[in-house]
Amino acid sequence: MTIGLAFAVTLVAAGPSIVVTGQLLAYQDGFVFFTTGDGFRIAPGIVIHDAKTGGSTKLAPAPRLWARATFDANGSVTELDLSRAALPPEGNFDDVTHFAVAASSPAPNPDLLAYANLATPVPGGGAPTTVSYSGKPVLVTFIVQVPPTTPLTASVYISTDQSGWNAQAIPMDRVDALHYSITRRYPSGTIFNYLYDRGSLQSEEIAQNGLSRPPRKFVVPDADVRTVSDTVSAWQDQVPGSINQQQPQIMPTPYNPAPFPNLPPGLPPPEPPQSHKPPQAR
Repeated sequence: MTIGLAFAVTLVAAGPSIVVTGQLLAYQDGFVFFTTGDGFRIAPGIVIHDAKTGGSTKLAPAPRLWARATFDANGSVTELDLSRAALPPEGNFDDVTHFAVAASSPAPNPDLLAYANLATPVPGGGAPTTVSYSGKPVLVTFIVQVPPTTPLTASVYISTDQSGWNAQAIPMDRVDALHYSITRRYPSGTIFNYLYDRGSLQSEEIAQNGLSRPPRKFVVPDADVRTVSDTVSAWQDQVPGSINQQQPQIMPTPYNPAPFPNLPPGLPPPEPPQSHKPPQAR
């Protein structure tokens, strides 16, 4: 009788498993991220199977793969069934949101409420002195949505003030036609400013009105993981009349012999104005 009662208690404590399907964004350091922005812990000894056959697979969890995730009662992912093709919807991420260590919530991150308007920070702002950080390593995933005008072959990067605004400092991975992502580890309490670009300062992101936008600002919270979702309004080199666009020089120089590259062929380059001197008396 005692043994039967103990077995029943064990079954109730274990609870039923929860299954959801989604597309992977990242898989590393004991966490799995989905393109919804949600991140979950991976259980020790996680099982990786083929979603179609249910057997072993040569696929490894990677961005853009589809997965059927099985959660245990503690909220850890115990099994991933992988597929290159989209899987039929199964379950609902709302059922596992309370397990997420990084959730895709439209509400401001409570860890960062002290930093008002992180998307458009006040230049030179810093962390409040009342907030303390442990400096523990935090997995931060950046997800950016780019404009539809972005070339399909384009590479997208993150430039930061910590890299001297190197336009190719942090290369991102393409998730789909309009989304890129990258996961990096930073000590909590790290503060940095950043912008997105396509590999050069001329292709840097700008504001919707065509003007330069202030750098984005991020403060790494004291958390295990964090997801940051951004949207690029426009690229500098794709907005006609943008204040940031390079204007051609009026006159040719040895460094820029053809300042007007769109002129019809065969036309001579413009000549510098001649000085008019009065005729000399004979």
